[in-house]
Amino acid sequence: MHLIYVSEGRPDSYLVKALREAGHLVETPRDPADGVALAADGGYEAVIIDGFSSALDAVAQFATVAGSALVVVIVVAGQAGQQAGLLGVGADACFVRPVPFIELEERLKALGRLVARSRAASDTAIIEMAPAIQAVRLNGQEIVLSRREFRVMSVLAAHAGEVVPFDHLQQQAWGETAEPRLDLLKACLSRLRRKLDAAGAGAVLKLVSGHGYLLQSPALADAAPANM
Repeated sequence: MHLIYVSEGRPDSYLVKALREAGHLVETPRDPADGVALAADGGYEAVIIDGFSSALDAVAQFATVAGSALVVVIVVAGQAGQQAGLLGVGADACFVRPVPFIELEERLKALGRLVARSRAASDTAIIEMAPAIQAVRLNGQEIVLSRREFRVMSVLAAHAGEVVPFDHLQQQAWGETAEPRLDLLKACLSRLRRKLDAAGAGAVLKLVSGHGYLLQSPALADAAPANM
């Protein structure tokens, strides 16, 4: 798995090392703010939150931006009573220190299998562009988008199954004379991904690092022209 491990204090170097030795690709941001930014960029399969004094707030924040990534939280014994609340605000699994690594590893695998089954089910989803109401429909459910989000989605839909370069997306959404702002494009795509995830589309919008974005949809209908 491609993971983010984020800690409010000193990271657990033993846990990070064990995860890497088990074959995971682990990113360790310098601070929680960097971790939130990484999670919002997408492309990760899980976020492990460790050692936060306010675990509820941390889980709620990461669950909001993490999209389809799993959110796993590790708390100290004094926070054990918060486990139900942590699950309620978005955690997929909770552990109390000391954490047996084998249990953590097997739980990650089990959750990964659940996600894989969910994504397989989402392959039957039908995504349809609805320019008249500036929205997309997922199996008939309307997802209202901002004007910019709809333009970006229209470009991706017109090239479904292809990697669309960053510069092409930006030209279509902001205009050819606009100053290149990759940060604005990524923020727009992060919002779009969250809306699609929340509607049950699964991980259909994928970042291809260094190249662009790919809309994975085997059942895309009536793609709208990009120049709305």
